[in-house]
Amino acid sequence: MTESEQMDDEEKLRFEEFKRKINGEAARAQVGKLEYTLTEASSDKAVIRRACQDATLLGLGAVCVLPALVKPCVSFLGTDPQVSLIACISYPHGGDSTKIKVAAVKQAIKDGIDECEVTAPISYIKDGNWNYVKREFKKLKSASKGRGIRINLESVLLTEQELVKVCNIAAAVGITALRTDSGFYGGGFDAEIVSRIKAAVKDKCTVKADNVNTLTEMQTAVDMGAGVIGSKNAVDLARLILKSVEE
Repeated sequence: MTESEQMDDEEKLRFEEFKRKINGEAARAQVGKLEYTLTEASSDKAVIRRACQDATLLGLGAVCVLPALVKPCVSFLGTDPQVSLIACISYPHGGDSTKIKVAAVKQAIKDGIDECEVTAPISYIKDGNWNYVKREFKKLKSASKGRGIRINLESVLLTEQELVKVCNIAAAVGITALRTDSGFYGGGFDAEIVSRIKAAVKDKCTVKADNVNTLTEMQTAVDMGAGVIGSKNAVDLARLILKSVEE
């Protein structure tokens, strides 16, 4: 074998290593978009502990829990957490008063969260009381003290006009992200809803597509403009993504 042929072989090896690296980085970036939804009332400490371990091992973007489980999660994620922790407040109805929501945000911050995800005041949206909605969003933004504040829209309960209006208000007051819906009221992944929210907020808010159960749905959500993917199956999806680059 000549020196030139040897160099060609070496170049090929380096190129293959480069492709594997790029594929691996792309896969990890996709896994990083996933947030593990753990808002079932039956999610006890054992479930949360395992979830935090899996999320850290796989490199998920975040775990999302009810406020009472924030402190255990902080402990399970350790002193140098690699995964964000999000508290889901006033879930799933949004019917708590603004005062209670604000107090819950402040307590969650004290307990150690990275971001809060607060369900919108659905009944006030249905009443068309947009001044109340705007005031609540502003107070939640203020209470977050620089941390991310998200709004869970429960979009399955809203008309198209209500959805666009609440998105516009959220974007105007500086809400960090908007979650499509939790699935509690029968909603499922809806690419059209993701597209509508993205069109309403442009790049002012991150769109979180929730109830994503398959890689096809995840890819569709990303294509429609979602920057974050919420799923109860986040661990399984992450493993499938990572496995795909190993084969």
